[in-house]
Amino acid sequence: MGSNITIRDIAKLAGVSPSTVSRALNGKGRMRPETRERIVKLAQELGFRPNPLAKGLATKVNHCIGVGIDARHLPLKRSFYGAVLEGIEEVLNHRGYHLVFSVLREGGIPRCVTEGRVDGLILMGTDISTKLVEEVRAELPVVLVDHHVPVPGVAVVVSDNVGGARRVVEHLLEHGYRRIAFLVETLSDPNFRERLEGYRLALESHGIPFDRSLVFEGGRRPDSVLRAMEGFLSLDDLPQAIFGANDNMVIEAVKILKEAGLRVPGDIAVAGFDDGDLAPHVDPPLTTAHVPRREMGRLAADLILRALKGGEIPPEPLVLETPLVIRASCGCTGS
Repeated sequence: MGSNITIRDIAKLAGVSPSTVSRALNGKGRMRPETRERIVKLAQELGFRPNPLAKGLATKVNHCIGVGIDARHLPLKRSFYGAVLEGIEEVLNHRGYHLVFSVLREGGIPRCVTEGRVDGLILMGTDISTKLVEEVRAELPVVLVDHHVPVPGVAVVVSDNVGGARRVVEHLLEHGYRRIAFLVETLSDPNFRERLEGYRLALESHGIPFDRSLVFEGGRRPDSVLRAMEGFLSLDDLPQAIFGANDNMVIEAVKILKEAGLRVPGDIAVAGFDDGDLAPHVDPPLTTAHVPRREMGRLAADLILRALKGGEIPPEPLVLETPLVIRASCGCTGS
């Protein structure tokens, strides 16, 4: 029976978290002596035997780094985070480490952590909770990509959302577009809120008051863009341009505009944010802010390996520049 018992099983029976069980069995972290004793005794009674691989990892023999991502970002091939993962793998492979990929479901700690199979964990995405980060950080080094929460000792790699959005909108304004709509999936996403702030700052720098009625939020749902565009197309006086919080929304919006008989950029100019793989290849090619996704991955991998060697963790988020890429969708010079 012992070979089938996991740390999760012990945690459930003991009424504690898997990370608490892991700390108790490994003699790490602070907890009440009676709690540690109760967990160890329960593990012995159940015949719990640690995974040999996990035991090897405790001595850094296997050199594995976990990467966790929320399930809603799958499949990775079409996800923003696919290129980030490529950057992480590139550095880990070069430095002799293996990558263990985990899909986060219902906010739980990845099994690669609870089973002790990884030396550190990189978490990607804006749905990562502070509680999860704190629990994992109690066990091993953590790096966050594209999201930051206030947990001491956790390195953070993000893109310049405010600056990138401001550059895109200022470009549109400088080419004569005065009424610019903002298209977004949900403002509950901190990255999208920052891009809204960049949009607002660009308008203010040109003496244009922020108009909340020109912000169209579709919600986190399969028909998000359709919902947002229904609001946009219902206006009596359509804006001259659309700035989308990410490329995927803008690409879908262009299809909807064309189906409504509108020309892009002849009638409505559009621009996005991310510079994903499709941006240069859609019709028309998309003006957008470039997010250096592979570089984010490389930097995250470097930080986690630095932390494993006891290196200093940057106290502030590392913010990567998001330069403007001009193509034909905005009706300006560019290809």
